[in-house]
Amino acid sequence: MPRSSLLEDRGKAAGAAGGIDRRYFVADLAAYYRDYLIPLAVFVASFAWCATADWPLVVVPLVLASFSVHRAGAFVHEITHRYSDPRMQGFIRLWNLTIGAVIQLPAPRFFKPHLVHHARGTFGTKADPQYLELRHDPGFMIFVLFVGPFLMPLLNFALMVTASLGVDAEARLERFLQRHFDFTMGSEVEAQHRREVTTLSRYYLVLFALYAAVLPQTVPLLYLVLVGGWLLVTLRIPLEHRMERHVDSTDRHDQLVDSFTVEAPLAALLQPLGLRFHTAHHLYPGVPYHRLRQLHYELKARGDAEYNRNVLGFWQAVRGPGRAVAARPATAGRA
Repeated sequence: MPRSSLLEDRGKAAGAAGGIDRRYFVADLAAYYRDYLIPLAVFVASFAWCATADWPLVVVPLVLASFSVHRAGAFVHEITHRYSDPRMQGFIRLWNLTIGAVIQLPAPRFFKPHLVHHARGTFGTKADPQYLELRHDPGFMIFVLFVGPFLMPLLNFALMVTASLGVDAEARLERFLQRHFDFTMGSEVEAQHRREVTTLSRYYLVLFALYAAVLPQTVPLLYLVLVGGWLLVTLRIPLEHRMERHVDSTDRHDQLVDSFTVEAPLAALLQPLGLRFHTAHHLYPGVPYHRLRQLHYELKARGDAEYNRNVLGFWQAVRGPGRAVAARPATAGRA
């Protein structure tokens, strides 16, 4: 049997306490490589097609490239939850050196905001950078969903350049957003990851400079592909949580009643890698993506009313469930 990581051991213990089989926490490395290399190959092929296609046919490879970079990029979510697993280190290096370079996002930049999003006490609060009050503020929702995708490639490029120079621009950005907008992106990189982010950013910058020098005419195409990939990311956001208002504090139960599951296969286009089984993921974040579907149907079969209440149709998730979340007051979560 493969050697388990400390993360897996902790996850299995938590799973045993919660009554799920320990096998759910064991990652299948072959599945990771297969499910990553396919969209990576599709991205390379479709982007090469973009470079030679004429209008309007170029739209087809642009869409293919956007969907494939979105799916390949989504593995940063898995990396975040399994970063300390020694069996995953080869895969993590592969991701950082390939699609990470395309989207100019070293994996550790995603760690802090996402782990804060999962943490008890901060999930759903103002300190949670991935819980945005989209349904509370339509103007903010339009900005995040439809303007944000045009800005994210530019922001990542700027952060790549500053990080390669050893400048901690993320911390300055956070201070600016907090001071002027009372908002956080969670982009600040923790100290133990700064050297890795700097090294990867320098690698990304060299690759981009070589690419831009050899194929300058395709740089606008790459930008459009990245905008399309980020659009898919932002459209996914409202499918996962209510996002109506922040609370003061939350616990594990709040993550149960405020995380949605969309069984419709259509949702997999926006929520790849099992992200549509979001309730199961928040209850057991150590379970790898390829086991979430099976775990979801086991949890659903138990007949727990609170769990099953959050199984929504695709369009219902888009609109919002239209009901009050049990045990989650508007002004304060549970201590």
